[in-house]
Amino acid sequence: MQPSSSPNPQYDFIFNSGTSAPKQSKLPVPNLPKPILIIVGALIALVLFVIVAIILSSANSGKATGYTDLLARSTEIVRVGEIAKKDVKDLDTLALLTTTNTAVGSEQTQIATYLASTGTKVDPKQLGGYLNSATDQGLASAVQNNNLEEAYITYLKGSLTGYLDALKTTYSTAGTNGKTVLAGAITSTETLLSAPQFQP
Repeated sequence: MQPSSSPNPQYDFIFNSGTSAPKQSKLPVPNLPKPILIIVGALIALVLFVIVAIILSSANSGKATGYTDLLARSTEIVRVGEIAKKDVKDLDTLALLTTTNTAVGSEQTQIATYLASTGTKVDPKQLGGYLNSATDQGLASAVQNNNLEEAYITYLKGSLTGYLDALKTTYSTAGTNGKTVLAGAITSTETLLSAPQFQP
């Protein structure tokens, strides 16, 4: 037979632990019918889902911005090349121009295809982000001063350097498939920048 209390009342809680009142839940649960509780739970889950979707969407939007910037940069490089192409007389400069436009145009297509595969739509207006009328005026002036090749090479070196930096920045936060696309573009651009025309 179990004693009703211990010799020392200070330890009564040990003997009385089995008779203590059941613990109450720390989370208050409203006294509502079960169907209403299920509906409330579903609504809370839906709100959480929407919040997570918004957060993920914002993250993807931020990543897409880097790709859109690359498309805008490449669009301007190709556009300026097409303008200069009509008046370039030096064959080496013309070969570099043609190679650049082919390579950068191909990279542009690959990046656009990758974005489409992720369901990202690019507003065509965003592709004009680097459109610069001062570049056109500078080329026109260079044609008149008979130094178009020099002006174009200076423009191209600066633009390709900025493009390469943007490629590397976007690569650093890209997923596996994005890295595959960007790695090729980085190698191609580094090869273009090693051309003799750019060397001091």
